[in-house]
Amino acid sequence: MNRNLAKHLPHYRTIAVRIALAYLLVSGLWILLSDQILAALVDDPQTLTLLQTYKGWLFVVVSSALLYGIVQRYVFFHSRHEELMRKVVFGISAEVGEAFFANLVEQLSHSLETDVAIVGRYVGDRRHQVETVAVFSQGKPMENFACALADSPCALLDKGTYFITSGAKVQYPDDSFLQQMSIEGFAGTQLVDSTGRPMGLIAVMSCRRLSRPQRIASFLQIFAARASAEMERLRAEAMISDMAYYDQITGLPNLYSFSEKLARTVSGRTESAMPLAIMLIDLDRFKAFSRTLGHLNSNLLLKEIVRRFRGEISEKDVLAKFGDDEFALLVEVRSPEEAAGYAERLLACLKRSLSFAGHELHLTASIGIAIYPHDGVDAEVLLKNADAAMCRTKEMGRNGYQFYYPEMTQLSLQTLILENKLHKALEREEFALRYQPQLDLRLGQISGMEALVCWNYPGQKPVPPLDFIPLAEETGLITPIGEWILRTACAQNKQWQEEGFPAQKVAVNISARQFYQYDIAALVGSVLESTGLDARWLAVEITESVLMQDVEQTIKILHRLKDMGVQVTIDDFGTGYSSLSYLKQFPVQTLKIDRSFIAGIPGDHEDRAITAAIIAMAHTLDIQVIAEGIEREAQRQFLESKGCDKIQGFLFSPPLSVDEFRSLLAAQQPPP
Repeated sequence: MNRNLAKHLPHYRTIAVRIALAYLLVSGLWILLSDQILAALVDDPQTLTLLQTYKGWLFVVVSSALLYGIVQRYVFFHSRHEELMRKVVFGISAEVGEAFFANLVEQLSHSLETDVAIVGRYVGDRRHQVETVAVFSQGKPMENFACALADSPCALLDKGTYFITSGAKVQYPDDSFLQQMSIEGFAGTQLVDSTGRPMGLIAVMSCRRLSRPQRIASFLQIFAARASAEMERLRAEAMISDMAYYDQITGLPNLYSFSEKLARTVSGRTESAMPLAIMLIDLDRFKAFSRTLGHLNSNLLLKEIVRRFRGEISEKDVLAKFGDDEFALLVEVRSPEEAAGYAERLLACLKRSLSFAGHELHLTASIGIAIYPHDGVDAEVLLKNADAAMCRTKEMGRNGYQFYYPEMTQLSLQTLILENKLHKALEREEFALRYQPQLDLRLGQISGMEALVCWNYPGQKPVPPLDFIPLAEETGLITPIGEWILRTACAQNKQWQEEGFPAQKVAVNISARQFYQYDIAALVGSVLESTGLDARWLAVEITESVLMQDVEQTIKILHRLKDMGVQVTIDDFGTGYSSLSYLKQFPVQTLKIDRSFIAGIPGDHEDRAITAAIIAMAHTLDIQVIAEGIEREAQRQFLESKGCDKIQGFLFSPPLSVDEFRSLLAAQQPPP
């Protein structure tokens, strides 16, 4: 309570002392004067004694009557006060939200018989401005308004309850509300949350002089406590709602909010209305960027992406964020061509070079587009179809966009069926390894093999890797499948060695998910230890695109594998970055030339030139070269002439079962 109010409120002890002194004074005067008057009027001692006795009883009766009146008045006042407070508290407790505050200010104004009662919340952390939540003025509710706190008595509420008995409009001539309402008296206090942080204010104003400040102060404190509790509850409710409907990093609507908006939009759509384009935008390789940049920088990058997207759309378009790296866009379009224009602008704004956290980033995205009403008339179907189109974009190589067409749904259904079967394939032991031998061109004999997995689905012909490995990577099943491949290949290679066959190096493909999301070096070490295979007889094959997702992390992982004695092979070389700079950084021992370059040999001049250059470059760096996909003798002869170390393909041998590969090893052994 501040000094401004305190000077208007008598202290209870002071009141008690005043009453006691008044009683003492009256009692003393009564005794003193009554005795003197009786002594002057009565001479008879016996009569004087009798009158003094009567005088004493009269004093007792008068005192009792006076005390009865005081106590009765006190009890009546407090009973009335408590009854009024019970009614007020019950009245304002029966409502919540806006109705609560509207009822509160009305009850407060009536209880204190003031002309105005307001509740307001501070705008911003610095509390320079307040916006009213509820206003009751001149016997009726008033529209809410916002005003600055400067040059207003509300600015002093941070010091406690502030009280102006009269002359408020004179003290604050720049407060337009006080002037407009001709306010004389003002009383107010702050609203604070459970941690003591200011949230707003509650105040009453009167066009007359304010009286009974003690009563006003007590009412304000009670009403402020209720108003603070309700305001804090609404704030918590708003925070929960915000978390449920909006992305906390970018502030964009989330999937739930976007779906509701889309549902409302299409439900009220007329046949003559413009078509709608629903776009799902998935950032390509964003998780790799996130690992490189770190959590905080990734959030800043997302905000920059949102800023760029907003620069390509209008304010009426709805941009939302799904998950970690997926966005959605809802726009009105006149034609599919206009929707394609939106997609192209979004892709173009991502491609613009971005220097971020010391890295030069080049972002791309995969976009799927569904058009209302052509591709669906309800939100769920439209989102599902846009997602199918986005997945198709990824399958087509990413960094582009695709419109939905009905066949995509059938493909998605087939993929779902395949995924369900894939989940059970490992536990049912439906996978098998085949081994494709590699021929050493200088020695003319087997020198290693590649382990290839196939899926022996019951009742059907074996499913090749290209038909299920991408799905396994997408669903995460590649992790247990990949570990099974690695363990089975190492165990089989060790068994052939124990059977007396010459030691061969077995190559196993490692997926991106295995390489980065799990400790691949620790897994390889564990498998080698459990199978007993020497590390020099294992090679791990990793594609260029996987290696380049996070160069710093890649170098650390490759050095750990090299230190263990495991050979590292770059698979599909020539289709990715094919840069000398990273070949110098990465501790690799072998390159495998992609079959797309081998297919054109010897007829295609460019394929011959590229293949010869790769071989020469690798040998300069003391790296071996394997060419895969060899199907013709002319290809073998060309590669041999250019110094290629090994070849792999159907010309020499297709992938073989365990027994077939054992027979091949036995046939290669010299007779005893």
